[in-house]
Amino acid sequence: MTDQAQIPVDEVGQYWPTPWSSEDGGSQRWCCAGGQAGLGIKPGERLEVAAVIDAYASDMVIRRNDGELYALRHEMPWTGGAQAAPVRGWTEKLDPITLEVTASTPKLPGGPYWPGGIGCHANGDIYMVFGGWAHRLTADLEVLASHKLPVTRPHNSFVILNGGELVTKDCDAPVGLAPSTVSILDPLTLLPVAVPLTLPEPSIGRLCSDGENVFVIGTTKVFRLHLDRAAGKIVVDEDWQPSYGPAPGRSYGWDPVITDQHLLWMDNGQNDTDVTMLDCGTAPDPVRLWWARRDDASKIDSVEISGLAYGTESNPPAWDPVGGVVIAYDAGNAVLRAWRLVGDTMEELWRRDGFAHAGHLILYPDTRELVVQDWQQPKFLRRPLVRRITRPVLQALGKFALVRKNGVALGHDQLVVLDLDTGADKARVDVPSPCQGYLFPAPGFGRDLYYQSATTIARVAVV
Repeated sequence: MTDQAQIPVDEVGQYWPTPWSSEDGGSQRWCCAGGQAGLGIKPGERLEVAAVIDAYASDMVIRRNDGELYALRHEMPWTGGAQAAPVRGWTEKLDPITLEVTASTPKLPGGPYWPGGIGCHANGDIYMVFGGWAHRLTADLEVLASHKLPVTRPHNSFVILNGGELVTKDCDAPVGLAPSTVSILDPLTLLPVAVPLTLPEPSIGRLCSDGENVFVIGTTKVFRLHLDRAAGKIVVDEDWQPSYGPAPGRSYGWDPVITDQHLLWMDNGQNDTDVTMLDCGTAPDPVRLWWARRDDASKIDSVEISGLAYGTESNPPAWDPVGGVVIAYDAGNAVLRAWRLVGDTMEELWRRDGFAHAGHLILYPDTRELVVQDWQQPKFLRRPLVRRITRPVLQALGKFALVRKNGVALGHDQLVVLDLDTGADKARVDVPSPCQGYLFPAPGFGRDLYYQSATTIARVAVV
């Protein structure tokens, strides 16, 4: 085990100063649960689903103070895909043990759907960016302010700067054709503090930030932005724009991760997913893990994650700031892989084939544990003809709780804890979710954690 005092904590940006007060544990997106003890699963112990709720539809869970758990919830269109009709979103406060809803905002305006985000600001308030709107909430979920963002496309969450401002952008997901517009908002009024900036190209993945700079993965380049507060403008760093293609057989990159020397991300983010990301890649090449030096845009490299055709993903890799371990995966082909970043070189640690993980990761650096999911489903249900027939039916009928409850007969998720350094199983448990988890889980307040999928939130405990 690693001493907690020796573990770096992602403390950049004006976030509430407790673990996991925002998605991925901080705006650098390490997916690392620093500042709290790991699960520490011992021989003879196991995982148990201690509580579960039907939560259609949900995007993420985050924490504030001890025992304060929040979930981002929203509607979904009946037919025609995620953005076929405008939807509303809301934030709920959940009991940390039973997951019972103890408080909720009203259903707030959103617009075209894509997963949004919530986060706890250092001022104590909860902020929610969903669709084309930003909302400021009290910790008891009273609405303090709302602001309609300048672009009607969905905005995929936000990061908070060291000055307290919120940075968000729209995404032309999933096609990635229209350029994205970056907005920076005052945390009190939610009004813009600078003229919104339209980037030279689209960006589908979420933002990350070191507190002053904001990193954006475009469809061919990576951009670094900062707020010139005196001039009231967003500035693009013209001297640092690593180019990663993509080649004709690859598609755009997704959420980036900041290390002390590099920026990490994965490509081939375009896919055609439904209840699972297995076999849903649309670009024929293998998905790749990329890394670029933060001090030299010309020093950029990549490695194939699985080496298999039609690889895909839609999330960030994970970074272990203690051991330099990088976790990446091919969600389309069920491959999970780890490297150690030494200098500018990735040294392979382990690989798990047939491991159907798709969601955001959680790693515990002190106990060297990695939290993942492993989707279980009969392969015939993923045949192209079967998917074309069942997809619109499941989208419509999936709105009914009884259908979701019985849907686990056609597929369910597993939550798995691995040894971070070897990839070996430590424990796993079936989770009654009829949809694969490909969004935002969270560490718990003790020896537990919170599983999240579009349909289900569960508390999983060590027993």
